[in-house]
Amino acid sequence: MKSYKDAALYEHSFWLQVLRDHANFIHHALSSKEYKLVAHAENFIHTFDTYLQTICEQYIEDIPTFTKEVGEDVRNFRRLKLSLIEQSINDEIAIDLSTSFLHHMVTELEEYLLVIGYLGKGEKPPVFHELHHHMLWLTDASVHAGALQEELGDHHLKRKSQDFQKHFDHFYAKAVELTGYIKTNLQSFPILDKFNTHVDLERKLFHTFLNEVHDMNLSPNILNNFSKLMADHMAREEQYYVQKLAEFHSQNHD
Repeated sequence: MKSYKDAALYEHSFWLQVLRDHANFIHHALSSKEYKLVAHAENFIHTFDTYLQTICEQYIEDIPTFTKEVGEDVRNFRRLKLSLIEQSINDEIAIDLSTSFLHHMVTELEEYLLVIGYLGKGEKPPVFHELHHHMLWLTDASVHAGALQEELGDHHLKRKSQDFQKHFDHFYAKAVELTGYIKTNLQSFPILDKFNTHVDLERKLFHTFLNEVHDMNLSPNILNNFSKLMADHMAREEQYYVQKLAEFHSQNHD
């Protein structure tokens, strides 16, 4: 079982990388004419990089204080993301990211704020029920599959990515339904076990698909702007998702 310090460093390391990626995605997607927003994104990239460097060099003397400082910048980043969504909806900004992608980046950030709430009080985050993680990360997988469709020029690959998006959307809807069942205080039941099996298979198939796309050395007309950063981002999130499911099952079977 992780100590408070180990849990804090693990969570901060993961989530600060996620938010740094988000800032990079925003920076990359903004038109150069949006120079003020580009500068904001650059500042957040630098901010999250600085925090990550602090963790790597083990300069943190007081984790709750560090957490509260991070929390202020995370909330500021949330305000920027919400502003981008508002401007995008009203066609007031030139940005090559869909509103659904921006919205999901807010959802991920809010998960970090949930974790920060515990760490800032000197507490380890609780082990949330697996359905909590299914609802967050199945949406994430759907958004990634949707984003990938826009980058792929090959019709066959685009169709496969579209199919994955539909499957993840279906699983998300099922996870919402199953969440209602745990109000009975049941932590596990046959329908959920079957659901977990299906999700695990789909996740592995999607992981294989992503590896194939990433490793194919495709020409620009097949794969446009799908970067190594996005692939690494997806891989790290999948690893975190699997880790959180493992923590729940370990606790639930002890």
